[in-house]
Amino acid sequence: MKQLRISNSPLLNPEFCAVVLISPEALDRTILNPSIHATCERAIEVLLRAAEVAEVPVFILAHDLEQNSHASSALPNTPSELRFGLEPHRSPWAHRPFAEALAAQDRTILILAGLWLEHEILAAALNALVDGYDVYVLLDGSAPRSPLAAVTAREHLSQAGGTPITASQVVCEWSFETTDASLRAELIALLGVLLDIK
Repeated sequence: MKQLRISNSPLLNPEFCAVVLISPEALDRTILNPSIHATCERAIEVLLRAAEVAEVPVFILAHDLEQNSHASSALPNTPSELRFGLEPHRSPWAHRPFAEALAAQDRTILILAGLWLEHEILAAALNALVDGYDVYVLLDGSAPRSPLAAVTAREHLSQAGGTPITASQVVCEWSFETTDASLRAELIALLGVLLDIK
């Protein structure tokens, strides 16, 4: 792997970030608790809207690339070269075309979200950390199969050097790091969606 660029800011600079959304097609009401579903759906939707504003690339890893996600209408806007099939029972990082496309973007900070926190998300996070990426897992946008699984996955992530984060933290930090005042205003407006501010 080539030498990664390193941000000189302690905050998330959107110029160094990439979003990796895993299994968005499975994020539906039939497999998630309704309150968890609503939280995940909103966090992912806002993150994707913020990524579009901040020009952060979004990678989609899905079992069914053709099925639209309930998580966001922004998913169909993701270019086909950033969409990848996800093999059952394999780490997303094992998909070489995805890892190569990610490396080609020259982004050093990954923000992971989707399903499942203790399986695909954690596996991708741990492998990305080994490859030198700074990894952030969107806790309000990554559902676990059980509360116990969530606790152990967070502990494992933290012990390995990954960082749990929320959508509002990502959007806020991107707004601080954005030099364009109009883009900053768009990002700040998205915080109201997360907080249900009308």
